[in-house]
Amino acid sequence: MKNQIQLITAITPVRQSLNRSLRRHTLTIGVTFIITTLMLSAAAVWAAPQGTWSSTGSMSVGRFVFTATTLQNGKVLVAGGATDTEIATATAELYDPATGAFSATGSMHDARVGFSAIRLSNGKVLVEGGASNTVAALASAELYDPATGTWTVTGGMNQGRQQHSAVLLRNGNVLVSGGNIDRTPCADVCVTTIGGSEIYDPSTGQWTSAGEMTIPRSFFTTTLLPNGRVLAVGGRVHTGPDYFDYKAIAFADLYAPATGKWKPTGTMTISREDHSTVLLNNGQVLAIGGTTVDFNGVTVASTELYDPATGAWTATGTMLQGRERQTATVLQNGQVLIAGGDYYDGVNAGFLTECELYNPAVGTWSVTASMTTPRYGARAALLRDGRVLEAGGDTDFSGIPTASAELYTPLTAAQGMNRADCGTTLLDATTAGQTNEINK
Repeated sequence: MKNQIQLITAITPVRQSLNRSLRRHTLTIGVTFIITTLMLSAAAVWAAPQGTWSSTGSMSVGRFVFTATTLQNGKVLVAGGATDTEIATATAELYDPATGAFSATGSMHDARVGFSAIRLSNGKVLVEGGASNTVAALASAELYDPATGTWTVTGGMNQGRQQHSAVLLRNGNVLVSGGNIDRTPCADVCVTTIGGSEIYDPSTGQWTSAGEMTIPRSFFTTTLLPNGRVLAVGGRVHTGPDYFDYKAIAFADLYAPATGKWKPTGTMTISREDHSTVLLNNGQVLAIGGTTVDFNGVTVASTELYDPATGAWTATGTMLQGRERQTATVLQNGQVLIAGGDYYDGVNAGFLTECELYNPAVGTWSVTASMTTPRYGARAALLRDGRVLEAGGDTDFSGIPTASAELYTPLTAAQGMNRADCGTTLLDATTAGQTNEINK
C-alpha cells in the first residue's frame, strides 16, 4: 500500500492540491461532503468587463498542469500534463490562431507532469524534469523543433527534479532551480525540497551545476529582471512524511549570472505558494495571490510589487477574489490578466471563472469578463494579435481535466462600459443542491 501511495505521488505530483480544499475539511472532521455547483448572479463589483471570452478549438485530450509555449511562428505548443486517468502523458499538440484548431504534433520521449518548458533563442523548446508514470523526479531533457514537429533527447540534468522553475537568461542559456525529489524509503520527510540550480547551454546541449538558493523551495516562480538577474519568489518547503506537510515561504532570492551565486533580497509581506509573478513594463515584479502559511492556509487576494532598484516589496491593489493556481498574462497594453484558479477562505472552497485586470499605472484591479468554464491548473499563452489562449485545467473535484480552450479578447474602454456579462461559477463544499458525492 505504501508503494502504491509513493507511485501515485510520483505520477501526479501536482495533483497534491487537487482536492486541497476538500481534504482540509475531511481531515478535520472526517465526513462525506456534498459538492455543489452554484450559478451566482453577478454582483455590482463584477459588472463592467473590459474584454470578452469566446470558445475556440479543443485539445485532443484533457490536460492538468501541462506547458503552453508560444512559438516564433505564432502557434502554441502544449505538451504533457496529467490526463483524466491520473496518468502523465507524453503527447503534444499545436494550436493555430489562424484556424482556431489544435492538431497533433510529435510526442515527447518521456511522459511528464510538473515540468518546465522554455523557448530558446533558436526557436526550439526545451523541456526538462518533472515526474513520469514511473519516476518521481526526472533528470532527462528534450528539445522540440517546430520545423520538423519532432522531439530529440538532449543532455540530462545532474539532478532529477519536479515542481521546479526555469528561466531563459540574457545569454541564451537556461537556468533551472529548486524543485522536489522523492525520498524512498523515507521516515521523517518523504519529499525533499532542493535548492540547487543548473545551467543548460544550447550550444553544447549540456548542463553545469550553478549556485544553491539560500532557501530550498518548490512551487515557486523565477523572473528575469531587466538587469539580467533572476528573482526567485516564495514557494514551499516540505517538512514532514506526508506530501501535504509543507510550509509556504515569503523569502525571495536573487541570482547573478556573472557570479553564478544566489543571495537573499527583500522578503514579501506574506508567504505565498501556488502564486503567480509577472514582470511589468516598468521593470517591477508583481506577485499575485497564492496560498499562505501551509496546507491549511487560505488563498489570498493580496498582491505586492518588487522593485529591483531597492530590493524591497510594497503592497499594491488587492484583487476582488482570493485565488491560487490561476494564470497571469501581461497584455500588450501592459495590463495583467488574471484568469480562473481555485480558492479556500477557511470555510468554503471553489473553482473560479472570474477574471481580473491589474492596471500598473494606478495599482488597482478591475473586473473583466468571466470564462465560460471554471479552470485551475490551466495554461495561458499570449498570441501575436493580443488575444490570450486559455486551455485545459481541472474544473471541479472530479480530477478529470478539460480539453476545452477559450480566447480572451481585450476591449477598448468604450466597449467595456457597454458590457455587463460577468458571471460566477463556484463549487461550494458547504451548500446542498445538485451534487457530486465525494467520499472521505
